[in-house]
Amino acid sequence: MLYVIIAGGPCTGKTTLAKTLSSLLISKGLKVYVIRDWARELIRIGKEVGGPLPWIDRVAFEVEVAKKHLSEFRRALRSSPDVIFDDSGPIATIAYCRVDGVRLPQELEEKIVEHAKNVNIVFITEPGPNYFVDSERWEERNYALKIHREIVKVHSELLPGKVVKLPPTSSPEIRAMKALKHLVKYLRKDISIPTTS
Repeated sequence: MLYVIIAGGPCTGKTTLAKTLSSLLISKGLKVYVIRDWARELIRIGKEVGGPLPWIDRVAFEVEVAKKHLSEFRRALRSSPDVIFDDSGPIATIAYCRVDGVRLPQELEEKIVEHAKNVNIVFITEPGPNYFVDSERWEERNYALKIHREIVKVHSELLPGKVVKLPPTSSPEIRAMKALKHLVKYLRKDISIPTTS
């Protein structure tokens, strides 16, 4: 089983890459599980029915995000997938807290560090020139870039040699092909990589 975290700051294309890679590998006959971006989901839920929101209580929010990612990873394992893609993943919660000058509870941070041992590879989606906010992406661009830099730093600290930076490309498919070139050495099946221009 291959466990891949797709990390990066807000609006860097993490969800798009997860969906594109997932579709590509499913079309090749692999069983894929995608762990959703729980930060976006919890912001949506928090606005609708209540719950911690990051601009009100950073620590409480990141605790919930980390717990959701860790819990869904355990659930994903039960389905015996060939590949798990984790959209953002739990390690990013440490970075968000660092940027805001707060800390996760020590026990949870230790669980996240232990969880990092499961990771085979981290794709960092580098920011492109365009940035926009929406109902769940509330960060201003400069703050988002600061978060991105810290996310890269934390993943590099916890997973030396496992971080691959993916620059923006002209299409999600080209970025996915670049990522796939790194994944093929981990996959048991013979996966052909289409040529990209």
